[in-house]
Amino acid sequence: MSVNYIVMPSYWGREVRHKHISQGSKVLVVIFPGKNYSAERPLLEYAAKTAGEYNCDILLLEYGYQIARAEFKREEMSIVVEECMGAITSLPEYEHFLFISKSIGTVVAGKIAEALDIQKQTEHLYLTPLPETLPLIRQSRGSLIYGSSDPLFTEQHSGEISGLSNIKVYRIDDANHSLEVDSVNESLAILIVIINIYHEFFRTALV
Repeated sequence: MSVNYIVMPSYWGREVRHKHISQGSKVLVVIFPGKNYSAERPLLEYAAKTAGEYNCDILLLEYGYQIARAEFKREEMSIVVEECMGAITSLPEYEHFLFISKSIGTVVAGKIAEALDIQKQTEHLYLTPLPETLPLIRQSRGSLIYGSSDPLFTEQHSGEISGLSNIKVYRIDDANHSLEVDSVNESLAILIVIINIYHEFFRTALV
């Protein structure tokens, strides 16, 4: 295993350091953070650890506005997409992609798969997506996890994709946008459930 960093200038005036972990795989797992939810936070940290157990190569993305401690503006979404796409395309070619994305990262992941025309080579794991991700979800395949108490992705939004055969939808009762609840112990129990979903996602995607 080797670890290196893709260092790139960012629109926000700071260098971003995308961490690339290579295990000699033809499968690249790309971790797309949330708006204020970095790749070091539990849902994404354990997603990357699980990817490592399946001997995948891993790319953990950073967003320029996060490094600059700047407030993200929705009109800057295309800049985030372009910068993350630059990191992905800077790597050697991969045969298969697994995109694991959180919140605003679900939009970035969907747009990149579309822009690079790699939908057929890509499986998605959407964590707490946003309503604007719905059109992208409909044209992709994979799994989706949301919390029933998430104010950003409601039961109505879930109902809009519940009949799709290309997406498995998992509902975490009472969980918020971070897929947590008020009790620390119960939140840890939820995390174990989610990690088991990760394992199912990898087993299915890597067949």
